Amino acid sequence: MRSPTVSHARPSSREITGIVDAARKVIATKGLSGMSLRTVAEEAGTSVGSISYRIGDRARLVEATLDREIGIMAEQRVQWRARLGPVDPLATGILPDLVCEWLDQSAGPGRHSAIVTCELILLASREPATLPRIAELLDEREGLWRDMLIGRPQADRLANRIASYCLDELPFSIVLAEETDYRLLRHSTIRGLLRDGNAQPVPSATDWHMALVDRLAVPAAPAHDETAPVPEGTKGVLADHIADLIAGQGVGALSHRAVAQLAGVATSSVAHHFPGQRDILFAGVEALYRRMRSQILARDANLRTREIVRLTHECALQALTDPAVLPFAIDMRRRRAENVHLQFAEWLGIPPGSDRARVQAMVMGVIGASLRFMATDSAWLAPIDVLKEWGVTVRSF
Repeated sequence: MRSPTVSHARPSSREITGIVDAARKVIATKGLSGMSLRTVAEEAGTSVGSISYRIGDRARLVEATLDREIGIMAEQRVQWRARLGPVDPLATGILPDLVCEWLDQSAGPGRHSAIVTCELILLASREPATLPRIAELLDEREGLWRDMLIGRPQADRLANRIASYCLDELPFSIVLAEETDYRLLRHSTIRGLLRDGNAQPVPSATDWHMALVDRLAVPAAPAHDETAPVPEGTKGVLADHIADLIAGQGVGALSHRAVAQLAGVATSSVAHHFPGQRDILFAGVEALYRRMRSQILARDANLRTREIVRLTHECALQALTDPAVLPFAIDMRRRRAENVHLQFAEWLGIPPGSDRARVQAMVMGVIGASLRFMATDSAWLAPIDVLKEWGVTVRSF
């Protein structure tokens, strides 16, 4: 009698894709921290052992997810180039429309992929060695704009500028997709991003832009209290520990217990000074902003403050599952630019307050470039040098 044949067939690409797409769905709904072999197995309707056999451990599953996103982005490049056809987006003036629509697609039909991309970039910004291929994903994203601008003057520089802006904008377009004022503000900012440096908007356009900023202060109001004193003594020490926890592990790691363990105190002591989760988050955010302000010199807007760069994105992603975090995401987005807009206006040769949309756009773009530096473990460029790399005319002092 012949022995039964044991199948040693390799897993099919269809099986692997099904598991990876289940992992993407888990990340999109629970965040990267909520993705484990168990949660993916539940989503895929399979076993942990099956995933281990077909793909490997959790780290390998994360790498496979990145590979999948690289492939999806490559497909998008082809689709968007075909959609544009022979039209010159610069000559026709439709480039701002393309940027807005790409972001809307990312917040709508492409939502899962966009959230996964944001999560992977944040992971790489903390631990670049874990995702060495993240640069390929970022290159594909920039390549989409380069393809649509091919043959146009300074195409590579402009593509880099747009991709950097979109990298910073992406999580906010997702979480604030239903905020009409935010969407209008984004459109105004994108026009500022693409506006020629010699062109100045009419004063009413700047007034409109700032009116939108003011209206967004309403949903952001719960995130700050301008009358609150800077914490001192034990409370101040705990606030710094909270800031350290956010910087090291992200907003999702915050809890009374986690802060107590880091500070070496009883949980009840943390709860005494910061009764609720909102109080903890507020204390940590404010401590991080104080650190950032202390690092901004008169002529050096130091956007290398990694904690702030990551924090705004983490808050936006956290708000997808915890609406209580949303005011912080909106407020931090505003305050990042407020801390440095005078310096950027000076570099750009823009009279203070005359073109806030363009200044805001350039700040966001530089922050997006900074996030790329962090994710790819690349050498940092000073903000003014990033602007020069984009072909933006700047005033040197």
